[in-house]
Amino acid sequence: MAATTTQGPLRVFLIEDSPDVCDLFVVFFHVPGEIEIVGHADTENESVAAILAAPVDVVVVDLNLREGNGLAVIEKIRRANPSPRPSIIVFTNQPFPEIRHRAMQLEADYFFDKSVDFDAVRDTLRKLRSR
Repeated sequence: MAATTTQGPLRVFLIEDSPDVCDLFVVFFHVPGEIEIVGHADTENESVAAILAAPVDVVVVDLNLREGNGLAVIEKIRRANPSPRPSIIVFTNQPFPEIRHRAMQLEADYFFDKSVDFDAVRDTLRKLRSR
């Protein structure tokens, strides 16, 4: 898992193609001064370019994107090896064991089901913030 900063807020980049989920994510997880949503993208290429241009502490990635997919995003981020190395949280409606296994092979740090794990994602962000 990546080291995160305790000097300033946890910088989170959201990769999600649903505007409704993005809005919910910001309302549920943004804590001024502690957890900041610093960017958003809904395609594979846009996501990778943004993360490599402005490093973040945490990437929250959905697997289904408007163009491309979240597994490819994880692979490209890990291959590029940005500094600092962000923690990657997969947040998906596809919590199937084979997909979880593949995400972990690509070095995702966490894997959560959108239908039941909002609290777990919030707790994980808080845990990462406290490091």
